Amino acid sequence: MIFGRVSTHLRPGLTLLGAFILIGLLGCASPERTATNFCRQLALEMPGIAEQPATPEMIKSTVEHYKNLQKVAPLQVEADWDALTLLMEKASKIKASDPASVQEVVDLSYASEKNAAAASAWVLATCGVDISTGLSVVQAPAPEVATTDVTTIDVATTLP
Repeated sequence: MIFGRVSTHLRPGLTLLGAFILIGLLGCASPERTATNFCRQLALEMPGIAEQPATPEMIKSTVEHYKNLQKVAPLQVEADWDALTLLMEKASKIKASDPASVQEVVDLSYASEKNAAAASAWVLATCGVDISTGLSVVQAPAPEVATTDVTTIDVATTLP
């Protein structure tokens, strides 16, 4: 009998607690990995990616831009973007005076060349942005072909 009274008083509180937990879990969910979200994020990150990093702080910032895009990269480009992000991370930590460090980045650069080309092509086709320059590439619409009603004449039947 006491249990019935206690559970009656706790039920609304447990329902509210469950709702808060659900909202909390949904709020912590990672962003959707869709082309639309990627293109939106790219618009935010592109100014930092297109700029040639000249200082250690700028290099670190560029890597962060790639990582931010990595979080929303859809499956179609995820592996390619992961390879680019890894290359950027390794390149940001290169020790120019250490031949092994330089060679590691060179090797990774060659190994990820196809990934870079594939990611670049996907971004251009999907978002309309050339990531190598940061410029939006607006594809001109196909020109409309003027059509007219032309009457054809069967030459064989009109000749005597």
